[in-house]
Amino acid sequence: MAFQQPILNPSVPYSGPIFGGLCEGKMVLIQGIVQTFVKSFVVNLRCGNGDIAFHFNPRFNEGRPVVVCNTEQNGCWGPEERTYHMPFQAGIYFEVIINVKGHCYQVSVNGQHFLEYRHRLSLHTVQTLEIKGNVTVNCINFTNPSGLQGQAAPACGIHCSSIPNVFAQPVFRAPAPRGKKGKNFPGQVSAALHNTPVTVTNPVVPFQVAIPGNIAQARKITIVGNVPFHANRFHVNLKNSMTGNIALHINPRLKDRVLVRNTQTHGTWGSEERHSATLPFAPGQAFQMEIMNTRNCYQVSVNGLHVFDYVHRIPANQVDQLEIAGDVSLSYVQY
Repeated sequence: MAFQQPILNPSVPYSGPIFGGLCEGKMVLIQGIVQTFVKSFVVNLRCGNGDIAFHFNPRFNEGRPVVVCNTEQNGCWGPEERTYHMPFQAGIYFEVIINVKGHCYQVSVNGQHFLEYRHRLSLHTVQTLEIKGNVTVNCINFTNPSGLQGQAAPACGIHCSSIPNVFAQPVFRAPAPRGKKGKNFPGQVSAALHNTPVTVTNPVVPFQVAIPGNIAQARKITIVGNVPFHANRFHVNLKNSMTGNIALHINPRLKDRVLVRNTQTHGTWGSEERHSATLPFAPGQAFQMEIMNTRNCYQVSVNGLHVFDYVHRIPANQVDQLEIAGDVSLSYVQY
């Protein structure tokens, strides 16, 4: 099945393809914020022939807030299904998940089940996602059925004091190894599975996870997240779990507009390296960071653009832990 990268900070109205179409078990995740002077916004799942299989339409301009769901076929709307419980608020972050079931679209908002909409058109004909109206979108993500990534684990939430209405979502990861249980981190797997990328969706912040094998074997880490509007700073650390040494400390400081890198050995920080060009992170914006380990350094890119190289001060084969904390929410981590 086709893998689709997260879509960050798209302009609205948005219309884009769903790679591989829909199938049972696939999920569409949309993170954003409702605009302050909202009238309505729309999420459509559109078929290849132009029909709308699922129309999801929160309306604030009808006297009583309502969420309308419908299907449009051959240019004609069917009977509306209305829900008068409104889970969205003007000026507040939200996350919508559309979980594709065999008989319906199952919608949750901010980690809570909201509604089900039974299929009126075949889900297999859906090819396009559309978003329009009074909404700002930070991130769109698509997750394939969990069997392609591993088995699903119980839901976990994001907790970040800077973000209201935080979310609770499922985690996809490789199966845990059998045998004696040690200290567990979200998404931990045995070293024997290190060649299979592990994907965690919406982990709790602060986030700490064991890297299968070590960073020299994993080679690349991908982090998709969102910087809150009032963020001060956050950090990403590559660590050794036994010594606590930090091989790479990436520390965006939003208010100072500087990107600091460093290494900590036995509790002592080394000399800082500071990024003097434009800071690649912005309040209220989503980002995708990739950390690539090479023989001599870590190569770090943000939103597809190379930002810096950091020469190894601690051998990469000693790095077996990833840590993310501070003023950030996470949508997706792969390692």
